[in-house]
Amino acid sequence: MEDSKYLSKEDKALMESLQEELKTLKAEHKEFAKNKGKLTPEQREKWRQNSHRTNEVYIAIKDLRFKNVMEAGSKI
Repeated sequence: MEDSKYLSKEDKALMESLQEELKTLKAEHKEFAKNKGKLTPEQREKWRQNSHRTNEVYIAIKDLRFKNVMEAGSKI
């Protein structure tokens, strides 16, 4: 099932923006991981913040996918 087939337009837009943000966060995470041993304390803090935001985005996407499944169930 498509992740956002049964969501409202607003929720679909939110899902798309969260998925784009997730791609960006993952790319940043890879850059941090590449230079793990050479990071300054400020960069390490930014990496932690990136990780925290990534987790928040994953949870928001999971919630929207659940909402999509529930909406699909109500349309049967």
